[in-house]
Amino acid sequence: MSKAYIFLLGFTAATISLVGATFSISGLAKLFSGAPIAVMVMAGALEFAKMVSASFLHTNWGKLHPVLRAYLSLAVGILMSITSLGIFGYLSYAYQHTSSELKNSMVRLEFLSSEDHKVQEEIDRLQKEVDNVPASRITKRLEVQKELEPRFETLKRRSIELQMTMREENLKKLAYQVEIGPVVYVAQLMNKNMDDVATWLIILFVFVFDPLAVSLVLATSFAIKNHETFMMSVPAPAESRPAA
Repeated sequence: MSKAYIFLLGFTAATISLVGATFSISGLAKLFSGAPIAVMVMAGALEFAKMVSASFLHTNWGKLHPVLRAYLSLAVGILMSITSLGIFGYLSYAYQHTSSELKNSMVRLEFLSSEDHKVQEEIDRLQKEVDNVPASRITKRLEVQKELEPRFETLKRRSIELQMTMREENLKKLAYQVEIGPVVYVAQLMNKNMDDVATWLIILFVFVFDPLAVSLVLATSFAIKNHETFMMSVPAPAESRPAA
């Protein structure tokens, strides 16, 4: 195995580990928002210790005392679970932030639509009052219409205001839908609830992220160990003898 490939493997492991640790630390800081700095320092130290412990276990598995080996294995497993929980919290927060705004926008649109419907019903009711006056009583009809005119104007202005607000809210709703567009599309395609689809997608991310990072660290350790063994097994070139 070439040094370039080992370097690439190590770089990939470091990148996945760093990104996963960043997401996890951010998620844990939000979970324990009372002391975010302390939680971030602690989580960062544990993330680093987890990767070092995993590599140490792989390299010295047969040489370690069974108790120490069992403890380190348990510690790495628990830390992987904590990291996964932090990543889940971070991704859930990111999704819920946009999702809640979308839901709030939909509630506001429903309320505005209901208000506009009430205004239109009131306009129709007032119009019926005018229409109920017989056409033969033109003077009375004009008096009723003149009396109700201020109400008509107020209701029409209110309807225009509501429709303009609804238009702005619709634009916000579209913007939020664009942010989580893939989730909305998959939910419609699978005929499932949007939140359920997002939850399963986050679970898939969590299931792959930290286990892959730890596996790549172990693979890098394995590749380095094999490379060193191979280099030690290659005989050194014979020294050139001086010409007779």
